[in-house]
Amino acid sequence: MDHLIIYILTLLLLAEILVSWTWMGFYFRYGLPVYRRKVRINKFGPKFAEELEQMHHSNVSLPLLFRAISMREIAFREKAYGIYWLRYAPVIRGLIHVSEDRREVHITGLLNWYVILLIVFLPLMLALDEVWPYYLVILAAVSIIYAIQWYRFGEVGKKLETLYGKQHY
Repeated sequence: MDHLIIYILTLLLLAEILVSWTWMGFYFRYGLPVYRRKVRINKFGPKFAEELEQMHHSNVSLPLLFRAISMREIAFREKAYGIYWLRYAPVIRGLIHVSEDRREVHITGLLNWYVILLIVFLPLMLALDEVWPYYLVILAAVSIIYAIQWYRFGEVGKKLETLYGKQHY
């Protein structure tokens, strides 16, 4: 049973890497939302994703990458590789949905698939081996990474307000 759970988690992680790297729309649209923010905007340009990506390069942590997946949706995630000071496995991915008629942008963070399965299946695996304290360590690590990403997703909202916000009305 232990090995089956590890194989399932490994396959899911590989599938998640593939759909994330190929920017598959369904992956960024559907999932368990763990972050939401609404930003009032004045305008929306065709180079929305490129402008956000240019403003989000950082030497401290993984850069955020932005890709338009439809006329009104921009997916974003952290870059998966590179040499940076702060290294961690991202636990959420993002979607920016533009509602031009309401002059709003909705930022949603969705929990990555592997994190959901890790939180669900790991207790089953650990109960068999009676090493439940490791589960608490993993939950703490996921919580810390989530807090980092929650802050970074908030920065995306601030950048959107700066670039396109209501102060430009």
